Amino acid sequence: MTRGITNDKIIFRKNIVNILSMKKNLPIIVLIVLALLAASSFIVMKYNPNILVSAPAAHPASQVKATSSEIIFFYGSTCPHCLKVEQFFTDNNVEAKVKFTKDEVFNNKDNAALLGEKAAACGLNTDSIGVPFLWDGSTGKCLEGDVDVINFFKAKIGQ
Repeated sequence: MTRGITNDKIIFRKNIVNILSMKKNLPIIVLIVLALLAASSFIVMKYNPNILVSAPAAHPASQVKATSSEIIFFYGSTCPHCLKVEQFFTDNNVEAKVKFTKDEVFNNKDNAALLGEKAAACGLNTDSIGVPFLWDGSTGKCLEGDVDVINFFKAKIGQ
């Protein structure tokens, strides 16, 4: 009977030794796994660089918001040029005189995707579109920059 207890103790000690040796190798195993993940990510990005970019085509925002004659003013919440346009709107009561939609794009991915769609429809390079940006659905024209957007609305309100 004493012999069975001794064998159990020997087996238990061997298991402890195996566990301790695995703990010594754990940092090496973790580094190997991380290296494999990094290498596979690099290979995927090299051969398919657009894998992380979402395409704006068939975006729900475009199906809901855009009608053929709609005017959409795209702006950014912290954009200083957009603030100039907003001040023009306030000073001239533009929102009461002209029907248009205001879509903020810095904090809203749906609006940003819609901006990309409208810019693409105008044949613009969607990699470098900035705000303020205006889409005139009745003419299919796009306007960029505070001066052009303000001039557009000046014409609309008869200034």
